Amino acid sequence: MVETIVTSTRTRLRLAYFVPPSRHFAGIERVVHEIASGMVERYGDVLDVHVLFASDYDEPLLASTRYVRHVLGVDRLRGLAIALRRRVAAEDVDILVCPQIEASVIAWIATRGLRLPYFVPHLHGNPRLEEADGTRRTRAAFALFRRVVAARSAGVLAVSPSLARYAATELAPTREVAFARNPVRAMGTKLREPSTDDARFHLLCVGRLSRQKGQDILLRALALARADLPPVTLTLVGSGPEEASLQEACTRLGLDDVVEFIGYTSEPEAYFRAADCLVLPSRWEGFGVVLVEALQTGLPLLAADCDFGPADVITDARIGELVAPNDEHALAEGLKRAAARGCDGEGEVFRREAAKSYGPGEAVRSQYDALRRFVPLLPGR
Repeated sequence: MVETIVTSTRTRLRLAYFVPPSRHFAGIERVVHEIASGMVERYGDVLDVHVLFASDYDEPLLASTRYVRHVLGVDRLRGLAIALRRRVAAEDVDILVCPQIEASVIAWIATRGLRLPYFVPHLHGNPRLEEADGTRRTRAAFALFRRVVAARSAGVLAVSPSLARYAATELAPTREVAFARNPVRAMGTKLREPSTDDARFHLLCVGRLSRQKGQDILLRALALARADLPPVTLTLVGSGPEEASLQEACTRLGLDDVVEFIGYTSEPEAYFRAADCLVLPSRWEGFGVVLVEALQTGLPLLAADCDFGPADVITDARIGELVAPNDEHALAEGLKRAAARGCDGEGEVFRREAAKSYGPGEAVRSQYDALRRFVPLLPGR
């Protein structure tokens, strides 16, 4: 049974986001920072917002934060429980939001016996694959989450509608699951500036060079489709463990003259503006933030219809096209159709408008509205 009585005499509920150990300030870390900052700005009169970072980051954004920042100084999930318990107790937290299954299980166990009225797991990524490909410890955490933690949580948040549907049937069938948008950083208001110095069709793929993101599938698809495409280029923006193998595949497939590896950049906007189509060939996603970042610049999308997220963004033919996941032949045909469609001005306006619903303000409002479904003491706004 979920305890729903707040005994503190504070006038604001204390909301704490927990960020598990990680090496980089990237996906979940940046999302939590932006959500917490927005919650202070918009709902600071009713919420006292804290973020409990397990790891410390050399990140300029964290030099001065609107929320109260805590660093637990723990770099692995093991050994985290004691530090987290002490901090939650010391701050007298009312609502604790924790990302992912394993971290949520550890946090829930760590805070048993404390006066913590509302515990809220927040699902990112793809829990279906995380469980299937995980270690014995991972699978044990999933089992405990299903049998105990989810049922004793105030509710569960998910970053995409399709992930929320999966969680409601497979992970937390006895507890309410609510979709809350992820914030997507603004790419500015400038119009796209595709190259005018040649007639090439410019493909762009932005993401970590990893098996998840499926750049190997994209390279094979491009090799299959190239003979039926106009002059084409493919720019790969990102770095990661598969970089060397992807470069080898590029040479083997005879694509060195059309593929460029840019490496990692924290500012991909210029690449969006110079492209004609963004391709996301992922094997799995949790949301697919890069899709919305590209939409902000009016760029049409071509994405694998993987779990979870792309189908929640590409809901209209003017936005882009979905193709079968993990299938280079389907992606090759999608590349041909994308090149034939080009990038029309009317569609660009529609895509930029569609991206507005993912702005930081909308994401913060979505998060607050979802939490209100679990925490009756939060007022309607």
